[in-house]
Amino acid sequence: MDHKKRALTIVSTPYHLMVFLFVKDALLSDYETDIVVTDKTASLRELYESGRLLSVFGQAFFADGKNIKNPYKGSLAMLYESFISNPEFPRLFADRPSPDLKSYSDIFFASPGIPDEISKEIIKTAIRKNRRIRFHRFEDGFASYTKPPVSSVTSSLGRFLYRLLMRFDIRKNEKRLYLFEPQLAEPNVADSKSTGFSLKKIPNDEDRIRRVTSQIRELFQFTPKEIPAQYLFLGQGTDNVTNNPKTYASLISEIADHTGHDNFCIKPHPRGVHDRFDPSLMMYEDSAPFEICFADGQMEDKTLLSYYSTACVSGKLLFHSKCRIIFLYPMAGDSFSEKCDYEAYFAKLQKLYEGVEIAHSREELWKLL
Repeated sequence: MDHKKRALTIVSTPYHLMVFLFVKDALLSDYETDIVVTDKTASLRELYESGRLLSVFGQAFFADGKNIKNPYKGSLAMLYESFISNPEFPRLFADRPSPDLKSYSDIFFASPGIPDEISKEIIKTAIRKNRRIRFHRFEDGFASYTKPPVSSVTSSLGRFLYRLLMRFDIRKNEKRLYLFEPQLAEPNVADSKSTGFSLKKIPNDEDRIRRVTSQIRELFQFTPKEIPAQYLFLGQGTDNVTNNPKTYASLISEIADHTGHDNFCIKPHPRGVHDRFDPSLMMYEDSAPFEICFADGQMEDKTLLSYYSTACVSGKLLFHSKCRIIFLYPMAGDSFSEKCDYEAYFAKLQKLYEGVEIAHSREELWKLL
């Protein structure tokens, strides 16, 4: 009888899936691995419905977070759902098959800070059905390096009740955060005594990059559009954080004038509303996940500019891209109502990778360009 270990992963974005493919290749070769795709990203739903996930995973499941009746529960509802019965779990999967949580030894998910509502419903159901279950986090970009992970059982009373009633200690069964570059993590993330998590490196040597890139191409079957310019500005998610859109746009306009409009384009942020300020500027828009441009190799001779978008960095973290990056956040002025407080992160990033620059003034920027 085959007693092969089984793992389950939860992914909500193409980036989650790409990162987990590296985790799977490096750490789970002796596991049978299944996947839960959530409703958060339309392209992942299409990928689930295509059946292509089964070329890489044993089983694939779809969790629809819109079916959760109340993601903001009181303490009595949490107690009932945690220790007696959780009606939200079958709602997540509606009329589709749901994973047999008793059959897994390990569950992986991406979650800076507190797990999202879908992960929470799966986690508390898994603990009730399987006292040997272990949970692991993997990185979700910039936030995973700057925002400390929070226990899946957030309250000290909840952790006490799990130990008392179920003899399940979440601190012993959830303690690893997998990152491509653990040395980039802020001290508040790396402090295992405070967070309870130890940081582990996701290996991504050149052979592994080739294998995972092949899987990414097979799964997504996207041919990304060719980027029509040497210089690509990545917009910020400015819907809620722009203090002064005119200041935000003015520097972008100056850069386009400096490089020439034919050699400059903007990739609007999916949640941004201030990136389309000048109809004379080219826009780069594509339904393919942006990281596929890095996997496809077409970014190697490009210069990426951004105030502080960490989508710039994903190519270097995952695929060792040789693209050039210029961060403009010291020149943001009154552009944003939020403050970029991660100087240490960007400084370490600059030391770790070639081709990462920080422009503190227009004079520095023009020299870099």
